[in-house]
Amino acid sequence: MPQNALDNPLVLPMLGLLVESPRHQYALLRELRTRYAFLPVKTATVYTLVQTLARQGLVAVAEEDERPEVSLTEAGFADFRERVERQLSESDPNVGARFVIALAYVGVLPRERAVRLLRDRADALRADRRALAETIGKAGLAELQMVEAHFLESRLRHDAGWLTRLATRLEAGELD
Repeated sequence: MPQNALDNPLVLPMLGLLVESPRHQYALLRELRTRYAFLPVKTATVYTLVQTLARQGLVAVAEEDERPEVSLTEAGFADFRERVERQLSESDPNVGARFVIALAYVGVLPRERAVRLLRDRADALRADRRALAETIGKAGLAELQMVEAHFLESRLRHDAGWLTRLATRLEAGELD
């Protein structure tokens, strides 16, 4: 569990859902569980994070209702976009869900910036693949003895190609 609540991996998808529309806290919880079944979404965590985000000025909570509606503030939207950009550029696509969740919201970034981030990430994956291929070559072992390294090399090749194709489609305006 992160020491800073704002580092919780649920923050980005919560903000992302609020970009789409304001929601009651229970609806936010339900949608997180539906869309992000691979994340551990606990009721208490979501309610606590909503309070934390409200204290930070990233969301507003309409307290006059029995079931308070949560909406994104202007500061929350700016924070959301910055998180998407940071997680696309810094998160390891092979570790945890941060990169995948950021990828889900790539559409909130200006097209040119999204394309650049995706191409940069693809280039980094290609460099990782080349370094791994060199290591495999130098080891001089049978493929079966390093089958996991061969698997990872193949995955890196695939991921770099996929991100490059996505960047090309975004650049061409195929995806809105």
